[in-house]
Amino acid sequence: MKRRDFLRQSGLASGMLLLPAFMQAAAGRAPMAAAGRRVVFIRLQGGNDGLNTVVPYGQPQYYEQRPQLAVPANEVLPVADGWGFHPALKELLPFYERRQLLVLQQVGYPDTDPSHYHSGEIWRTGCCQGLQANHWLPAGTPVADYGEQDFDVSLEDITRRIIQGDATRVYHVALDGFDTHQFQRVQHDGLLGVYAQGVSRFLQQLERGGQLENTLVVTWSEFGRSVGENVRRGTDHGEGGQVYIFGSRLKQWGIEPCTLAGGHLPVQTDFRSLYATIAGRWLETDSRLNGRFSAMGWL
Repeated sequence: MKRRDFLRQSGLASGMLLLPAFMQAAAGRAPMAAAGRRVVFIRLQGGNDGLNTVVPYGQPQYYEQRPQLAVPANEVLPVADGWGFHPALKELLPFYERRQLLVLQQVGYPDTDPSHYHSGEIWRTGCCQGLQANHWLPAGTPVADYGEQDFDVSLEDITRRIIQGDATRVYHVALDGFDTHQFQRVQHDGLLGVYAQGVSRFLQQLERGGQLENTLVVTWSEFGRSVGENVRRGTDHGEGGQVYIFGSRLKQWGIEPCTLAGGHLPVQTDFRSLYATIAGRWLETDSRLNGRFSAMGWL
């Protein structure tokens, strides 16, 4: 299905994304009080290459644009409609199969800033000027920011805090090293393994502790990367990127369609619609984005 048909059938309005029928709805779940809910944001710092993460192995242009860099089709872990996971993400397959993973494509903001720092601030604040004063979360929301501390140690500490009943509503962690301008496969493949193992362990521990249904895990990167590889067998800064959302209460799941039609992937979904959805439907808090950006249909 082409993206324009997907958007037309989904009823896109004001940046709202409603996913098609193949991303099946989770039914029969009773509503849960928002007071105990929290969201854990994971930043793949440096600009993750989504096309080598959740891979469009069914599209010839992917291999035409990346003769050295593409993940070979026989190595991809196929999941749906010509899309598959990088082999390093095998530990995340069970969550996809349990309908607990949603992959959004071409997410970002207008006029993408190529600066890692400034673009990161825009994503963190929900403000296109990167201003803390215009933060998407209301003042007083309990937030824990682990900065660039060790990824696995940070997730372990968050697990402990959540299971012990910590009142924090929003957590931030980061995994650095995704600015892969050269010899990308050498660096990127290993980082994806670290990410997959950490997230899998985290979600399993939350489930054993009875906290998975209260927790949403959202993975973002400050921008995507170029469709084509460069002469150094890497990729350069791009625009729209992938976002990975994990949760046991997702109404929709799967991989959003995306067609490679040029040297870059423009932004199609404003990340502030993602935040408005989380604020209004998950945390049930009064974000400044509520009303300005329509909520999406996956929650």
